[in-house]
Amino acid sequence: MNWRRLYATLQIWFMVCLVSVATAGCYTVVVIGICRKALGWSDNVSVFAVGLPTFVVLLLAFIKFLPKPLRKAGMLSDDPKKFGPWFKP
Repeated sequence: MNWRRLYATLQIWFMVCLVSVATAGCYTVVVIGICRKALGWSDNVSVFAVGLPTFVVLLLAFIKFLPKPLRKAGMLSDDPKKFGPWFKP
């Protein structure tokens, strides 16, 4: 087993998921605040009817599209495919 490749894979998944959850959470809080202030909705409606679906959609979008910008910013290791043909993630 190639441990460098395993480390790179785990680092990529951990960083992408961590940044995705944090970013989706921040944007969701903004959307919930807009729904509460502008539309006058209650906490339950704005959090569960708008906030939860918004969070899930943003989380999936960020998980799909964030690895490339994070790699360009230097926050991720090299692509695990560069570490050899063994250990397929």
